[in-house]
Amino acid sequence: MTYSFACPVPCDHEIKVYANNNDDAVNAIIRAGAIRCRNIEKNCHCEKAHIQLPPVPAEQLRRIVRLCMKEEHEASTRHAAGG
Repeated sequence: MTYSFACPVPCDHEIKVYANNNDDAVNAIIRAGAIRCRNIEKNCHCEKAHIQLPPVPAEQLRRIVRLCMKEEHEASTRHAAGG
């Protein structure tokens, strides 16, 4: 399954990953740089943010990603299912 994630304001970084389930997707999205301006482990800031934002704890970062990610349904899957 393909999952997508768009970082919240002020960043506009978009990420798409392939994962077997939601937990794998959250991990893959974080590894790919989700909310990199707030990720304690990455310790970097977004080039879009002109202020340094405080980092968030890892579990809170996971909750944000889980809340904001979207599961994308491929056209071939929908078509095969009749819709």
